Amino acid sequence: MSVSKIKILSEDLINKIAAGEVIERPASVVKELIENSIDAAATKITIEIQAAGRKLIRVSDNGHGMDKEEVLLSVERHSTSKISKLDDLFNIQSLGFRGEALPSIASVSRFEVLSRSKNNDAGTELKLEGGKDQSSAEAGCPQGTTVSIKDLFFNTPARKKFLKSPATEMGHIANIVAKYAMVNPQIAFELISDGKPLLSTPGSGNLKDAVISIYGLELTRELIAVAYESPLIKIKGLISPPTISRIDKTYENFFVNKRYVRNFLLNRALEDSYRALIPNNRYPAAILFIEIDPQQVDVNVHPTKREVKFVKTNDVMGAIRQAVGEALQGVVGLKNSLSQTGVRGETAQNWQPEMEQILFEPHHTLAPSRVEGPHVPQQEIEVSSSQPLIPLYQLKNTYIICTDGEELVLIDQHAAHERILYDQLSPKGNVTSRQALLLPETIEVNPKENSILSENLEYLSGIGFDLEEFGNNSYILRSVPAISAKAPAKQLLIDIISELQNLGKSVEMEVKQEKVKKLIACHSAIKAGDKLTQQEMNQLIKDLYATINPATCPHGRPTIIRIQEEELKKRFGR
Repeated sequence: MSVSKIKILSEDLINKIAAGEVIERPASVVKELIENSIDAAATKITIEIQAAGRKLIRVSDNGHGMDKEEVLLSVERHSTSKISKLDDLFNIQSLGFRGEALPSIASVSRFEVLSRSKNNDAGTELKLEGGKDQSSAEAGCPQGTTVSIKDLFFNTPARKKFLKSPATEMGHIANIVAKYAMVNPQIAFELISDGKPLLSTPGSGNLKDAVISIYGLELTRELIAVAYESPLIKIKGLISPPTISRIDKTYENFFVNKRYVRNFLLNRALEDSYRALIPNNRYPAAILFIEIDPQQVDVNVHPTKREVKFVKTNDVMGAIRQAVGEALQGVVGLKNSLSQTGVRGETAQNWQPEMEQILFEPHHTLAPSRVEGPHVPQQEIEVSSSQPLIPLYQLKNTYIICTDGEELVLIDQHAAHERILYDQLSPKGNVTSRQALLLPETIEVNPKENSILSENLEYLSGIGFDLEEFGNNSYILRSVPAISAKAPAKQLLIDIISELQNLGKSVEMEVKQEKVKKLIACHSAIKAGDKLTQQEMNQLIKDLYATINPATCPHGRPTIIRIQEEELKKRFGR
């Protein structure tokens, strides 16, 4: 058995290894090029995409541009205009400081750069293939830089094989562009995919103008301003009121010193502030900009600078809770001092939105007419196979108190109705009938959601949603599954899109159908707080016992809790 000898890797292989660290997919290329354009003080950035980045990625800007010497140096490894000494790594003010980016991109593509600085009459055009020089020459062009990436991963087929569907990859690209458009409202961004405009921001400098272009007018006009400052940190941005939430964290955006970042502790601090205000397993929308001394944050914990660490993490989390809590104060009407969770301390656990208070007011209509007073004679309880339980009372408009003559039984009306509706849907989630909306609704989605939606239009039509494209990132919703006729149609569809986005293209169709079935059942079921008549409670019990598994909802939560006589005796010390 021979022993391998240590050797120096070739420059070509070194570049490809570096590309693997920085260039994960077409969106990674877009990110690096946009950052360079921003650092070049561009006021307009155009991103052109073909075949979801496989065929072409072209980013053009009107920034400072480069002269010939800078163009040639820009594709050399470890070349940068952003840092010059070790201390600069811990005081990073710019975005695209990594010297590996352009040479790494060039090593796995057919690469072209065309640039002209203000002081030059002519620009410079440089072409490389697989990182190797092909040609360089003078060329006419406006001030600024255009970088074209053709046939990405043409010489690394293994990496190309792992790319997802065009819709998924385009969704990642759109998401990256949206993030940088929000944090740079003074820059006009334009994203074009296969000749079709997907996103366009005005570059007015107004954050809401940029957000409207990304999330639509309907959501943006509801957002609440955040403004907070302390000696350590400054926080500003926009957050959603408690009446608006999502099923995932897609709409939670954090920017640290103008760089989009991910840090689960930031998400936790934001969500803590909404804990008593929105339902469990739902999340707010937020666009929060954090300004902090660069020496208090490490952006080098990930090769692409996606993740950050803070020197004083707890202080940063506390500041976010306070900033968000203060912004929410006027909306929810809480007047006590801020608690550590970011909502008002003394009332946080007991407070409910005004509408919820109304819905949860107990009513005192005892169910069967034969019941007189609080006493129910056992011999008058008549159960059968079709009516296994007799409802006695609806507690808090949420729980149905029943008996079968032997035990006390509690039913969670929402969980029970979820089970009923879930079983009525076909295994594929298809519907036998659909309900036309009296007034068709306009659905506004962001560019990433638009990619997911366009990819799943046929599937959504099969489960009862009639959708018609209506301009960029907008659709007209004309019908819903008949089973969901009473559910908020727009919110149901938005949550389904989010679920499909989270599942991705690679997930098996059976898993996708199962997840969407649960969502439809959950949204369509009666809610906690819905008042039921005696007839409705009887029908709910009958339908529940006709299902395959009446004991649990589709998510596994119990629908029924039984309290036996022995338990009652024990409680009363009998």
